[in-house]
Amino acid sequence: MRQLAPPVACLLTSASLLGAPGPVAAPTPQATMLPIEYFTRPDAIHGITISPSGEHVAYMTGKDGRSMIAVLSLKDQQVTGGVKCPDNFEVYDFRWVSGSRLIYRIAQRQPGLAKPTVTGEILAMDVDGGRQALIYGYRAGDRPSATLLPGHEASYATADLISTFRADEKNILIAEHPWLHRTTGWYYDPDAKPTIYRLDIFSGRKERLDTAPLANARVLVDRDDHVRFAIGKDERFKLAVSWKPDPTSGWTAFEFPGFREESITPRVFESDDQSVLFTGAREGETHTALFRLDLKSKEITKVFAFDNASIGRVILDFSGTRIVAVAGYTDRQIYHWLANDDPAARIYQALQRAFRDQEVFVTSTSRDGRLAVVLVGSDVNPGEFYLFDTHSMKAEYLQAVRPWVDPAKMRPKTPFTMKARDGLELHGYVTRPDGEGPSPLVVLPHGGPEGVRDTWSYDWDVQLLASRGYAVLQLNFRGSGGYGIDFANAGLREWGARMQDDITDATRWAIEQKIGAADRTCIFGASFGGYAALMGVVREPKLYRCAIGYAGVYDLELLLKSGDIARSRTGQAFLESALGSDREELASRSPANNAQKIEVPVLLIHGKEDMRADFAQAKRMKSALESAAKRFEWVALSYEGHGVYDEQTRREVYEKILGFLERNLAPVTAARTQ
Repeated sequence: MRQLAPPVACLLTSASLLGAPGPVAAPTPQATMLPIEYFTRPDAIHGITISPSGEHVAYMTGKDGRSMIAVLSLKDQQVTGGVKCPDNFEVYDFRWVSGSRLIYRIAQRQPGLAKPTVTGEILAMDVDGGRQALIYGYRAGDRPSATLLPGHEASYATADLISTFRADEKNILIAEHPWLHRTTGWYYDPDAKPTIYRLDIFSGRKERLDTAPLANARVLVDRDDHVRFAIGKDERFKLAVSWKPDPTSGWTAFEFPGFREESITPRVFESDDQSVLFTGAREGETHTALFRLDLKSKEITKVFAFDNASIGRVILDFSGTRIVAVAGYTDRQIYHWLANDDPAARIYQALQRAFRDQEVFVTSTSRDGRLAVVLVGSDVNPGEFYLFDTHSMKAEYLQAVRPWVDPAKMRPKTPFTMKARDGLELHGYVTRPDGEGPSPLVVLPHGGPEGVRDTWSYDWDVQLLASRGYAVLQLNFRGSGGYGIDFANAGLREWGARMQDDITDATRWAIEQKIGAADRTCIFGASFGGYAALMGVVREPKLYRCAIGYAGVYDLELLLKSGDIARSRTGQAFLESALGSDREELASRSPANNAQKIEVPVLLIHGKEDMRADFAQAKRMKSALESAAKRFEWVALSYEGHGVYDEQTRREVYEKILGFLERNLAPVTAARTQ
């Protein structure tokens, strides 16, 4: 977080909303292809959730200083109230606390930066927009005003919501992560141990309940909302678990013998509060499974495991207390139902039958389970919200995330499997444009890279490229998430080595399969993908016709000491694990030290305010290309950070990318018509 602005008298103002937003008009299309605005505009609406009473839904819409929360009455379809940010503020997210009150967090635009920064503050309002109050944050102790409560201590910290109390609609349970103060301002401190508070959502009064025993801990509550489980970093900054045998006892370190510690995630207390369900992987196993831990006997039993996938998430019943299903991810989401007799399980299964070839998520339900808000989406559908009546089994359309996108005009993602040169099985997706192949090919390595993966979901980068006649290759190279712990660990200290070999092998596979044209292939990526793009043309100067690095890392030694990852002990431990510390090896795997090997044009795009991949990364790559007399284009973005936030700037960036591709991959003749 940057230096925070001085206290203000009023953070937010009520929005006088006349009605729910209707369908958003699509941009006027060009004659021969879908306009670029189809893919660069932000979502029209997001976050639709239903109140516990089932009487209202709330949603977020707008950005760039125009974001707002609106509350809609389901009875008469009228907006009952909401909140709208003034200039330089955005609504970041929100959460229902009761049938009549919501809490929300804000982000504030900082000087010289386009994307607002989350301030750590919590505000609250009623469904009619009344009784708005700043109930938590560094400005909560300031003078009284329309939104500030008097007489409270300012909290220079970020609060995460742990839970809403089942029997108390006046308070919430939060974990407070204190900030770290430095000469340049206040920063989120991932090394801090969070403090547990009860927070009054009307008065803003805090009551300290406990302190988690581990740094950057995630905590779990029992059925009575007592915090009794924590997972985080111990004094040696190793992953550790602590628990309380009962609510009044002290924290006790807990060992999971025979388990890979980094895999353990506590999920939920069972109904008797004497056992916990958790996901984890035993030593020698690569995929996480669901286990039950008996707190008295310490006995651990396996509940369920997929054959070929880790359990990525659990699906709870409509009370939010019982696991009814587990989900994993292969090429698409897969499920196993633990409680077929549960109403939530039956309804989920009915929704999946109704929305075939889509992925279904229940975003929220009323407390009685009668109504649910459902989000469905796919590789060609950015998302649509429905209101589902679990009694009548009928779904009512609410709103599309991007109403101007016609799924029939998008291009499907096709999963593929191949073998790397060392025999490792790799997975990914190919998106082909209209027309016969081979097509001009864009290889699109994902960011991260550790734990991140490409999925079968709508991707506007991919769809924009496909609409211009390009085939797109997305590979989940070793180190990616979703394929088990061994696969993820196989990427450690393999930046620019075996990870890069995987991308090369997949590129050659796509060319051999006549998906991409051998003489018209470019590699383009952002963040780690930008690193992989430049290393691609360093290591394979004849394979690609061009490379695009967007917010990339180009000097691995610099990454160890610049950017926000290196700022904390947690981040330093991650970098040590991912990259190692061999300076000679890091230098040899840095594109900035190998510019002389590049033989094709390069496009570098970087935000001057990037705090993840420091702007110095791009400047070093630019200097290296200049010194080696290489062909390159340079786009430095004022006010932008790790990626582009401003819509107009995003459009200009992608026009630059499309122009660069067209110049280097020959004229595009496969553009689709409306």
